[in-house]
Amino acid sequence: MKLRLNLRFALALLAFIAFAIYCPVAALLIAVTAQALFTISQHIAGKGAAFGAAPDALGAATLNYQLTAYAQGLWNDIADVIKLAERLAPTTPVPGASGQFKKFDDKNSFMPEKTLRALGGDPVLIAFNASDDSYSCRPQALEVRVDKEEDQAAGNEGGEVSQNLLDQGKIKSLINKVALSHVVDVVTTVLGAVSPTTSIGSANGIGQWSNPDIDPIDQLDQVLLLLSQNCGSTQNIKLTFDVGSWNALRTNPKVKARAIFGAAASIGTISTEMLSAALIFPVDVMVANVVYDTTRLNQTPSKTRVMPNTCLAHYSVPGATIYDPSAFKTFTVGSAGFLGNVRTYVAPNQLWRGHLVDWSRDIHQTSTLSMIRVAQT
Repeated sequence: MKLRLNLRFALALLAFIAFAIYCPVAALLIAVTAQALFTISQHIAGKGAAFGAAPDALGAATLNYQLTAYAQGLWNDIADVIKLAERLAPTTPVPGASGQFKKFDDKNSFMPEKTLRALGGDPVLIAFNASDDSYSCRPQALEVRVDKEEDQAAGNEGGEVSQNLLDQGKIKSLINKVALSHVVDVVTTVLGAVSPTTSIGSANGIGQWSNPDIDPIDQLDQVLLLLSQNCGSTQNIKLTFDVGSWNALRTNPKVKARAIFGAAASIGTISTEMLSAALIFPVDVMVANVVYDTTRLNQTPSKTRVMPNTCLAHYSVPGATIYDPSAFKTFTVGSAGFLGNVRTYVAPNQLWRGHLVDWSRDIHQTSTLSMIRVAQT
């Protein structure tokens, strides 16, 4: 704005000087040019305001400590959503937006080392039987706005406490959007990269848990045997069920028959803890029920679960690094994860204020051996 005013003033001054030395035609041309440039600049500024915040307004966004602390506290309210994303593709901090990581596609990568060292000899060198791959974290951002009319309608204008409550409500909506969008992206990446397994060795019909002649627990034992062989470990192995696939397992006649003779005889089925105990070795079992709408605003709602009729057996390490063999990872710059800081700015016209969060992210498959997908039918 200041640049436009200075330009108009300079051209007007030139017009005055030209007129003063008896060049009325030149003075008129310069004056017309000044007015045209000013009109065009106003038109461009108006279009910018119509389609988003002006660049200088976004550039003036400052860290909002109070809302940042509030946003970080909201993670407890959406723990189930974040837990699913972290199980499937744990957040992995990296020092820069691009770099390399180890992609574990060989079983030997999970095997223990021979540690015996001969007297006077060198220590055994760990060899990573893994290929190098690269990540590239792309920028992400979401924003929510509080209009001046909302302040007035809520009776908040001029009241700091009431204004904070309105801002917190907006931040809660923003964080919910961040979490839901992230978990949908994670699951979409995972299901797009891992095809369902229909047979393991001589065992066919993997996932046909509606078939009364098939025992889902026997099938899961086969899945875990294969996964533990691929990974060389029974630690950090997880089973993640969609609620629909979990319901199909627990209502299967053979599973119910097992329950009749076990601790679940009184309820006729099993819990997640009982399933873990019944498997070939104990694993971390989670039932996920994350729902999202596949249509946009002003369209007929169409809700679906994020991973319908799916069970995933996977190796996933908490506190992931670029070196561990987790099946998928979410690479992000810095230690704050994909939720950084809340920044706030006020529109140049003073009609609204914006709150935004921005981060960088790359969801990547880091091992083709560390996950087995079962499609329940």
